[in-house]
Amino acid sequence: MARFIQQLILLMLLGLSFQSGVVAAELRGFTLAERSQKSLERVTESVLEKLKKNGFEILGDYRPEDGVNIFIVTNRELKKVAAKSEFGGFGAVIKVSVARVTLEDGRQEVQVAYNNPEYMALAYWLNSRLKATKAKLKKALGAIEDFGGPVDEESLPDYNYTIGMEGFTGFFELAQFSSYREAVKSVETNLAKGRFGISQVFRLDIPGKKQTLFGLGMKANVEENRFINDEYVMEIIDYQQPRRLPHLPYEILVIDNRVIAMHPHFRIAISFPDLHMFGEHGFGRMIQLPYDYEEFIIRAIGGQWPPEEDW
Repeated sequence: MARFIQQLILLMLLGLSFQSGVVAAELRGFTLAERSQKSLERVTESVLEKLKKNGFEILGDYRPEDGVNIFIVTNRELKKVAAKSEFGGFGAVIKVSVARVTLEDGRQEVQVAYNNPEYMALAYWLNSRLKATKAKLKKALGAIEDFGGPVDEESLPDYNYTIGMEGFTGFFELAQFSSYREAVKSVETNLAKGRFGISQVFRLDIPGKKQTLFGLGMKANVEENRFINDEYVMEIIDYQQPRRLPHLPYEILVIDNRVIAMHPHFRIAISFPDLHMFGEHGFGRMIQLPYDYEEFIIRAIGGQWPPEEDW
């Protein structure tokens, strides 16, 4: 009997060992490139120079709050891969943040961070892991560590925060127009007006495709519409160190004659998968946010609000 128990324990241990060997690798959504005591201005100049030197095109920059610069960049691989994927426009850019940050002990530092291309590629259904872009970002800016809430790489293509919440393709259908050209024209013309505090940060046309990606800056008066204000929203969700500022800006995609956007339940959760449901820094504080995004983005791009029942 004792021998049988010993064999059973050995088999259990071997089984556990085998299981641990096949567990999917965990990926994190952001990469910390640099921590510096230099001035924000000097680090920013250096980052831009390094990006350009390593083949990255600067599409735009966004300053959602004081001491924060977010640069939206692309390169040849990102555009090429985007053109080969159904909704590839969403994955055609990388965001790079340069930010003056106050740490818990009161010290200040400048943090440089960017989206982890491999994580993004899986989450946005790209047909490449973007390893060349990841290597170029590391060469250009450095890579101290990946950070953010971990997600198993096998789970990323089907990721949702919890049962009942939208995944990647649970898109907002924001508007339809008579053609791709009319859709792009309406979006760009109306965003230039800056209504409701929503404006255009960047535009990228995907080569060879009827797809155009727009980045939105949201700076509404907090007293009037608090969720259409990126700084306010980031105060809720971006409370850990290092900061996950490359989460911004939010994107909309013109694809043929449609204008779509990732649902905030997915778009926020994929950057903050470790966010609690309730509490001071939880999803529960933002119940109204998806409804506000849908309404005010539709109105800001010249779509119909309220929308018709059937398009």
